[in-house]
Amino acid sequence: MKRILKYLLWALAAYLLYVVVTGVLPFARQPRVAEEDRYAAGDFYGSAPCCDRVALVEEPRTGLAARLFLVSQSCETLDVSYYALQMDSTTDLFLGALLDAADRGVRVRLLVDGFAGGLTHLHPVYARAIGAHPNITLRLYNPPDPLRPWTFNGRLHDKYILIDDKLVLLGGRNIGDRYFGPEGYGAGLSIDRDVLVYNTAYASGGRESALFAVRDYMDGIWEGENVTQPFDRDSGGSAALREQLSADFQALRAQHPSLFDTPVDFAARTFAANKVTFVHNGAAIGPKAPAVAQALKEALGSARESCVLQSPYVVPGEDLCALLAQLAAGSADCRVLTNSLASTPNLPAFSAYVQGRQSLLDTGAAFFEYQSDDAIHAKTYIVDGRLSAVGSFNLDPRSTYLDTELLLFIDSEDFAADLLAVQQRYFDRSLQVGPGGEYLPRDGVEAVPVSTFKRVLVSAVGFLGRPLRFLV
Repeated sequence: MKRILKYLLWALAAYLLYVVVTGVLPFARQPRVAEEDRYAAGDFYGSAPCCDRVALVEEPRTGLAARLFLVSQSCETLDVSYYALQMDSTTDLFLGALLDAADRGVRVRLLVDGFAGGLTHLHPVYARAIGAHPNITLRLYNPPDPLRPWTFNGRLHDKYILIDDKLVLLGGRNIGDRYFGPEGYGAGLSIDRDVLVYNTAYASGGRESALFAVRDYMDGIWEGENVTQPFDRDSGGSAALREQLSADFQALRAQHPSLFDTPVDFAARTFAANKVTFVHNGAAIGPKAPAVAQALKEALGSARESCVLQSPYVVPGEDLCALLAQLAAGSADCRVLTNSLASTPNLPAFSAYVQGRQSLLDTGAAFFEYQSDDAIHAKTYIVDGRLSAVGSFNLDPRSTYLDTELLLFIDSEDFAADLLAVQQRYFDRSLQVGPGGEYLPRDGVEAVPVSTFKRVLVSAVGFLGRPLRFLV
């Protein structure tokens, strides 16, 4: 028995070494963007209105209503890609809406991360119910394989819906109750935002819209080697589940007919834009060239008057500190909004932020931490009140080098003004961090108390996780 235990321990040690060598160390490498693939700040600006018009989708329940309405308006195709589908009431309604569209003859492609997606490994009946519909194809990006540890990292962090050739909704929200706060939901929210892009030239069949860049990007992943199609046939319980999901959606539609049946003048509900540019990381598994980070760095570095950065996670690094120091040393007023210890749901990222916060403060940029039991989850960047960037990209190594990530760069003063006004609401509930790490006093805003357990846990996670900071 002792000999067997000894062999098992040796096998475990050998496997852990294998994981470290093939699934951890390779991701410590940080490649650079090839010169021919680099963006310049001028690439994001236009001189006259383009065919794309844009609108902000901010409030949680509005975000859910927008998704259900847009899916209900689809006529030919729906391309849907999400990092996580959290199996709760919101996801049931969303899947019911997809089934309803498929029943109407709409061709649906659903692409979900193979680990965080929440389907096959947690709720395989859902995956079979959706994937077996003749008009729905479900595929998973990079399902983890214990025999291939490099699949543990490199996740599909995208969140978007493409509706025909007409509309795209893209942002930072996953699908789940905590992102939309449906009626009866009483837990903490992850407060996020989306951008709706309306292609005014859809009827003419032109491909000038940024929508087609998003679709081409999805096509590349969809047909790539890192994608699998897990379920394409019915099995026990899947037909009944499809019927239940459809029934729940139809009940909601009957209760709120105006949500689905009221025509929307998208031209009147959106702002003109001079240019909309879609930027993304590569889709291959392994260390990625930081395409989104490089584009964002160029855009922010061009600021002359102001720049506003909002990211739920801010992990200090040489490039980020150098950029913030450059901005603060120039004429730009640079403000950064992120979570506080009270609001953060991501302890590894926050512990890295706390440990390096002094280096961020030393850059001269102004840091504000959101004071709430809810968490901010939006990733938004604004330059000189004109150029906005909204998407999935966080200010951390994982977004920079490991995951698929997206940003829409929008050249529109009207859209930027709307976004700045919305963001101010979150700044109004935040406290600025002083030069020594303390909160500066502010009338009407108090620091939300944090338990001793959470403080100790963050410190412990920060200490133990320091060697793996590049995975955060």
